Amino acid sequence: MTRAAVLPVLMLLALAACDKVPLTSPTGSTITLSVSQTNVPVNGTIDVIAAVIEAGGTAVHDGTTVTFTGGLGTFAPLEAQTIGGLARSVFRGTTSGTVTIGAFSGAAKAEGIPVKVGAAAAGSVSLQVVPASVGQNGGSVSVTALVLDTDGNALPGVPVVFSTDFGTLSNANVISNANGYATTNLITTRQATVTARAGAITSAVFTVSVSTAPTVTIALSSTSATPTVGTPVAFTVTLPAATSNPSPVQSVLVDFGDGQTQTLGAITGSVGLTHTYNTPGGYTVSARATDIAGGVGVSSISIVVVRQQLPTITFSAPASTAAATPIAVSFAATAVSPAQIVSARVTLQDGSVIFSGTNANNFNYKFSGAGTYTLTAVVTDSNGNSATAATNVFVTP
Repeated sequence: MTRAAVLPVLMLLALAACDKVPLTSPTGSTITLSVSQTNVPVNGTIDVIAAVIEAGGTAVHDGTTVTFTGGLGTFAPLEAQTIGGLARSVFRGTTSGTVTIGAFSGAAKAEGIPVKVGAAAAGSVSLQVVPASVGQNGGSVSVTALVLDTDGNALPGVPVVFSTDFGTLSNANVISNANGYATTNLITTRQATVTARAGAITSAVFTVSVSTAPTVTIALSSTSATPTVGTPVAFTVTLPAATSNPSPVQSVLVDFGDGQTQTLGAITGSVGLTHTYNTPGGYTVSARATDIAGGVGVSSISIVVVRQQLPTITFSAPASTAAATPIAVSFAATAVSPAQIVSARVTLQDGSVIFSGTNANNFNYKFSGAGTYTLTAVVTDSNGNSATAATNVFVTP
């Protein structure tokens, strides 16, 4: 092959070799870098754009190769070709920390941009506890941390570390979800403080309180100073006003001590109620209040229920009288308050009724013949209790 024939072949080989060498920016070019945001969650992505300008102020040729740099993640693509002077890539953060995103093409190099990845991007951590307290015997609360980046956006995929000075956490290390929330449970039997930390940011301390038992009292009403069988006994149950009780009462159960109970429900203030006892004796009466947190308060009193007192009666008539002469009979009866006398009757020994009325009274009676007569008076009160009294009258011819 002649020299003239070899020369074109060598030139073609040189051109092919040039096609395989990446086109980079010419001397004097500058690269300006921009990112869509400077915070990125773990496994989150941001857009990275490099603008390449020649020394004369015009965009470099399309196809100029730009290489992106930075750790704690990956670029797709790592090397991008310009279109209209712009090279584009997507950075995906894979490890928490602060990375400086950069780019170069030939001798041109961009000034790096710091980007925070994962926990390093945390700007604030807020804490919410529901409910804010446990019952008097302890309980469980839900503790939720919200992680936001420095721009106020929810930050997912961030390890959140919970801590408490008392009690047990179901999980002390939780990864924030797509909405930036991380949740655990705290079980405690006494007051406890909890915190949450994401990266270098720690939340404000939240104190979980222990609710006290609801206050309840039960007392015997003054109208029932002497409880009596068959007579309604009045009680008063008192609870604090709802505004002064952090855990409102949801039910009150009154046990009268004789096997009978009454439920009052969610009451506040003072509530009156009555109960009738059928058997005399000593009884313990209690009121048990339960609040919405499960706290229980109990108050009790002891009472003695006595038998019903019978009405009293006085009864008198002349010891002797002559037949056919009217005599004045006098009798009076008193019922034990609050009962009243509702009937009175006087009979002779043969059962004949010589007086009947609604109350004790005086009346005159004339015997028809001589002899000894027994007068019996019976009175009944409104409780059904009766009293009896008798007297004898001697009648002469």
